[in-house]
Amino acid sequence: MNFGLFFLNFQPEGMTSEMVLDNMVDTVALVDKDDYHFKRVLVSEHHFSKNGIIGEPLTAISFLLGLTKRIEIGSLNQVITTHHPVRIGEQTGLLDQMSYGRFVLGLSDCVNDFEMDFFKRKRSSQQQQFEACYEILNEALTTNYCQADDDFFNFPRISVNPHCISEVKQYILASSMGVVEWAARKGLPLTYRWSDSLAEKEKYYQRYLAVAKENNIDVSNVDHQFPLLVNINENRRIARDEVREYIESYVAEAYSTDTDANISLRVEELIEQHAVGKVDEYYDSTMHAVKVTGSKNLLLSFESMKNKDDVTKLINMFNQKIKDNLIK
Repeated sequence: MNFGLFFLNFQPEGMTSEMVLDNMVDTVALVDKDDYHFKRVLVSEHHFSKNGIIGEPLTAISFLLGLTKRIEIGSLNQVITTHHPVRIGEQTGLLDQMSYGRFVLGLSDCVNDFEMDFFKRKRSSQQQQFEACYEILNEALTTNYCQADDDFFNFPRISVNPHCISEVKQYILASSMGVVEWAARKGLPLTYRWSDSLAEKEKYYQRYLAVAKENNIDVSNVDHQFPLLVNINENRRIARDEVREYIESYVAEAYSTDTDANISLRVEELIEQHAVGKVDEYYDSTMHAVKVTGSKNLLLSFESMKNKDDVTKLINMFNQKIKDNLIK
């Protein structure tokens, strides 16, 4: 099991964007030290609201790669359906070279209809657009060249510079069953969405296994990623209240067609299924969730915790547990 961090960068009431970004930078600088054992840090892409203030994760990632020396830095969900794949290929090659192979590319289809409309992409062919973008991008990353002649792109063979110097690790956000089935046919690892219920994540994993088997794909070394919100406090109520306050606006935005009652139920379900509460309440449920989703990477977010000294203590506690496990 590998451990890392992920950042949603929500901007709650009472916080400035500078404060949100400073918290991310300070945390990343902390875990990059030699005596810490977190493997990677991933940054989320989100647009048009304070429920995630980084619309261009590769820009933030370039800063974090320059800040750090050891840890891998990458995207949690770089959306390719609403971006040009050649541009992402160029950015990836640059980040791969300048970080000496520490960049991780987490890719996603668009999960928001408004974004599809805003960036003038057709909803009716969304899956096909996603797949076309990926094929161009993957060709650029693996051969250093690409070309296209399909319903969405048409350009001659070009060199994508600078060329990648390593095999850039790719993950696919489990944004829909169609995307999960497509990833399974290619043997690409998933990153589960933190806002999906455990039942939804498990359903995706079981379908992934079935499709991979149908296509003779060996999944023994596929390292899916499981994101976990963490808020540990001796006062269980404080932990739950902080997480509820942190996520309820995003959940209301993401599931805007639900009734208020259904949104409240979804928020409470997420609180139950993430690591929220007292220090002895999260371990068994987390290990169960990791097992039933086939995950080999556990990504942690401490962003809902308001006391930053407590965040540092908690990160140190997790780091010690990781270190103790490595020694065994």
